[in-house]
Amino acid sequence: MGHVILQRMVDDAGLREHVTVSSSGTGDWHVGEHADPRTVAELARHGYDGSRHRAREFDPAEFDDVDLVLASDEGHVRTLQRLARTEANRRKIRLVREFDPEAVAAGTLETGDPWYGGEDHFARCFVEVEAACRGILHHVRDQLDRRLDGRPGVLDDRPETGRP
Repeated sequence: MGHVILQRMVDDAGLREHVTVSSSGTGDWHVGEHADPRTVAELARHGYDGSRHRAREFDPAEFDDVDLVLASDEGHVRTLQRLARTEANRRKIRLVREFDPEAVAAGTLETGDPWYGGEDHFARCFVEVEAACRGILHHVRDQLDRRLDGRPGVLDDRPETGRP
C-alpha cells in the first residue's frame, strides 16, 4: 500500500528523476505474489492502482544504495537492524509513521496490520499510510533541497519519537 501511495506522491511532486521508491518484505513467503486483493480494492477506492504490485524480499545489499528504509512495525525494524552491516545503515531504518506528526503526538508509530481484519482494517491502514507518506514526501523534499543546495542531508533528523 505504501509503495503505491508514495510513488504517486513522488510522481505528482515531479520528483521521479530524483527519488526511487521500492517495496520489499523482510521474508520470502510472498515473493512474486500480487498485493492482497483487499489492499488493491482499498487503494482503488482512493484512485490508486495497486494491481501491478508484486512482492519481493529485501536484499541487505540494498542498504548501501538507499537513503531511507521504512518499516511498518518494530518487529520489522528489529529484523532490518539485524540485516544492516553498519551503524550508518541502521540509521537509515525508520518507522513509516514517524513521519506523521499526529501519530508521533499520539505515540502510535506502528502501522496496524490489516491482514486478519475486514475492510475497516484496510481503510484504517490506508489512512495511516497516506498520512505518513505525506510526511515522508516532505522529509524527502527537504533532503533533496539540502543536497541540491550543496548542504549534506541529515539522516538522523528524526522527529521526536522516543525511539533511540
